[in-house]
Amino acid sequence: MPNLATHLRIGVLTYPVFVFLYNVVSTLVKKTAHLSAFDLALGYLAFILGSDLPDLDSTNAPLRNLTKVFLYGFAIYVFYDFLLEKFRAVAFLANTPEPVLGLIALGTSLTIGAGLVNMFLSLPMFYHRGFVHSITFGAIYGLLVYLFLKPLVENVIFVSVSAFFGVFVHLLADYRNRPWKAFKLW
Repeated sequence: MPNLATHLRIGVLTYPVFVFLYNVVSTLVKKTAHLSAFDLALGYLAFILGSDLPDLDSTNAPLRNLTKVFLYGFAIYVFYDFLLEKFRAVAFLANTPEPVLGLIALGTSLTIGAGLVNMFLSLPMFYHRGFVHSITFGAIYGLLVYLFLKPLVENVIFVSVSAFFGVFVHLLADYRNRPWKAFKLW
């Protein structure tokens, strides 16, 4: 099984080939893409992340722990203001200094985030080489990239297709002895 370094190397080496093929296909369908340096850089990041993203299902994968750290930050963004407002409204906390309420809201946000993330990553779909090692997962990743970046990026199709093919390259590397498995739906 390839490790993080191998998947990243494969991603770095195959990204230029992907961009070339993307441009060829765009020309053939008469939808020539004018990719800026920003588009190429963002596509590269989505492709490289995708080239190791399916290993979220491996408990010892470095990307899994990094993902947890970022998701904890997202939990702060989602829960902090809501919790701080609720803690201010609790009668027995009325005389508590604001920095202490902030600390309680922050700690509670991180605790909720850790619980949700760990619960989510322990779902059966995250068994090794399960759902996240499927072409459907790659499509969902590409769709999420599209939805999040659509308002911000002119060539969002290129970036989202880059994301999908990053995952696909990972699948081909993992299933190099049985490449047809890279096309499994779940």
